[in-house]
Amino acid sequence: MGNATVKKSIPAPADKLWALVADFGDTSWMPGGGGSVEVQGSGPGMARIINAGDTKIREVLETCNAAERTLVYTIPEGVPFPVENYRSTMTVTGDENGSELEWTCSFEPNGATDAEATAMIEGMYGTMIGWISDTVSGG
Repeated sequence: MGNATVKKSIPAPADKLWALVADFGDTSWMPGGGGSVEVQGSGPGMARIINAGDTKIREVLETCNAAERTLVYTIPEGVPFPVENYRSTMTVTGDENGSELEWTCSFEPNGATDAEATAMIEGMYGTMIGWISDTVSGG
């Protein structure tokens, strides 16, 4: 079982960051709004299907805990990395003066080594946290 983690400070209030992260169906923080996104349902159990060219990435929200500012989701179909059994957690901490986003996941490598898969995921998380930071901090 592999693990990946990226943590970044974001110059925006934690409540503002959490509001963006917790809205699982909103992909406006992705360049181009995440492309074509279909949302099915709401709350835990909902799915967002991101059409990324020839690939459909299906992400399913498992839990969204506002009190702990933690969101957990899986990607059961179309994982964009050489892994399977992908399960991710996003956690927001901080206060009105600034925040931190920690994005972690567990996975089983499939077609890559644990180190290769971890590097790919951490690279993408770093990029995506940058997009989120730009959105909430106006950068």
